[in-house]
Amino acid sequence: MTTTPKTTLPEEFSTYTREIMGEQRWTRFAEAMGEEPPVSVRLNPMKFRSDSMALPAEEDEPVEWCREGRYLKERPMFTLDPLLHAGAYYVQEAASMYITQVIRDHAPADRPLMVLDLCAAPGGKSTAMRSVLPEGSLLMTNEPMRPRANILMENIQKFGHPDVIVTNNYAIDYQRSRLQFDVILADVPCSGEGMFRKDEGAIREWSVANVKKCAALQREIITDIMPCLRDGGLLVYSTCTYNKQEDEENVDFICSEWQMEKLSERHFIPGETRSEGLYMAALRQTGSDASQQTTISMLDSSATKKDKKQKRRGKASAEQAVKGAKEMSGWIKGNEDFSITTLGQRFVAVRKQWRNVYDTAMEKLRVMHAGIELGEPKGKDIIPSECLALSTAFNPEAFATAELNRDTAIAYLRREPIQLPPDTPRGFVAVGYQGLNLGFVKNLGNRTNNLFPQEWRIRMQNDA
Repeated sequence: MTTTPKTTLPEEFSTYTREIMGEQRWTRFAEAMGEEPPVSVRLNPMKFRSDSMALPAEEDEPVEWCREGRYLKERPMFTLDPLLHAGAYYVQEAASMYITQVIRDHAPADRPLMVLDLCAAPGGKSTAMRSVLPEGSLLMTNEPMRPRANILMENIQKFGHPDVIVTNNYAIDYQRSRLQFDVILADVPCSGEGMFRKDEGAIREWSVANVKKCAALQREIITDIMPCLRDGGLLVYSTCTYNKQEDEENVDFICSEWQMEKLSERHFIPGETRSEGLYMAALRQTGSDASQQTTISMLDSSATKKDKKQKRRGKASAEQAVKGAKEMSGWIKGNEDFSITTLGQRFVAVRKQWRNVYDTAMEKLRVMHAGIELGEPKGKDIIPSECLALSTAFNPEAFATAELNRDTAIAYLRREPIQLPPDTPRGFVAVGYQGLNLGFVKNLGNRTNNLFPQEWRIRMQNDA
């Protein structure tokens, strides 16, 4: 018996995919395409406290391939849950959480790693990876498209880990930077077959020609980024497709071109897994190519005299600008481990062990966020940043704090004026919900200035 999915799929897709899946698997897949997509979230292990916090809908069961993953029995109004905005959890498709198992299985766990998520927006896999990397590791997370990079930056800041740099570049820019990574995740742009159940637009845009175009683009991206992978490094290649051109054939191409060993691969298919469609393969570099062993120290030693002079002038300017901000070191815990510098007009704290990487990124890449954004000067004040409040390195003794109930928290997140208890000290106050910071207000006594970022505010007005 032939099963036809309720979602109308392109004929050429159906013919090809039935052939590679086989009739039994195709039947299960076709039936699942008529079902509601599962709802899943991933808990932030740095923030979510199971003994005192609740998710906005009843939990169903754990996600088997991710310790922090949970299925929910229904889809709630996530936007109106302050814990989402505080970074306590992240709404993520379950298959995408598989990156945590890949990192746990194949990445070194005995030393700090330098990791790149190359095509990272909106940030689900980045925050998932960050939660399982060895202590002291640095994650650089990148998105080429500026509007999507803004979303990535927001989600990274809400997650709250201080050792992340966000950039807005293409793979070739990273190659030119000569930065080197122990792990690279390339969740490459694809034809989107795995999203057909959730996104009708993906169905409309699908074509055989687009599959071929995507497969070629994926090879181009990998070719551009491979010089950044250290010898013996781990490459994780991922798509949300089922076809062999974008998946197995591209992995075979990578293994052949760069002497890579395939450590694992997995297809997630609706009907077989409680998820949308995803393909992920882990590859280890086994060959040695001297041209790929460029390190930061080699980059510094090979710089031209002009480059060195510009770098010295830039560092002198940054040190001069930071002199007025040394007081901000008290705003973060463990401040002796951080170097305070500038990113545009903003003050940021970057862990000292990664300061050379930050300086190189600032010189060679478009850095949007780095470390802990502390604040921005305005007149005689330094306005503390939302990122500071959300960071797990925030020092709660540095500012007055106020705990908000749910209604007041929602008003704050809508960027409305809120009323604080009358005994709240004047000045900058960190406001929170269930023990997690949401951001800052400036308490003027008879009123408050809401400092929640305009671009992040809740626009939904109904409280259903």
